[in-house]
Amino acid sequence: MKFVKLIFVALGIILSGCTTTYSLVSPGAVAVDSLTVQIGSGWNRAPSTQTRSARSDAETWTKDGLLLDRLVIIPGVPDGESLLFLRSESAALPVFRADMLPNEIEELVESSMLKFFGEGNSVVSSEGLRPYRFGDHVGFMFEVDAIVSDSPRYRGLVGAFIANNELYILYYLAAVPYYFDKHLVEAQRAIQSAVLNQ
Repeated sequence: MKFVKLIFVALGIILSGCTTTYSLVSPGAVAVDSLTVQIGSGWNRAPSTQTRSARSDAETWTKDGLLLDRLVIIPGVPDGESLLFLRSESAALPVFRADMLPNEIEELVESSMLKFFGEGNSVVSSEGLRPYRFGDHVGFMFEVDAIVSDSPRYRGLVGAFIANNELYILYYLAAVPYYFDKHLVEAQRAIQSAVLNQ
């Protein structure tokens, strides 16, 4: 009997180590590495075990779950590096260059999302490229659309700027129509509030 209890205790410890816990991102000013964003209500910060393709300094937040919506904050991508990491050797990722024009960064985001969702399994397009000022830095915003096989269709909003030869990028991606519309205003405010820490 004691042996059976010991097995259940050991199993409980093992399983508790495998669980993924989300942490609350409280309203107000939130620092993500060298960026600060303002949020009006709480989000859930996804654990790194759920975002294995993310850069180590990036954060992914969600309201209703990563399959339904996500707000991704990627601070300071250096020249010559990619927006995300994929373990597959066949997934050659496009890289950021400090001299890229806004339309080239728009294409970089499209290509990166295509790699993330899987080439041949998705179609990613963008539109509405326009200038936007993030604090002291002139950047831009645009919309994305992703059609993914065996998944919901996604719409998104992207904001980005270059400072000190590094790319700062934030994007909101959510299933349409319901979840995209549900959190769009709040996500847009968070993206547009992004500034470099002083």
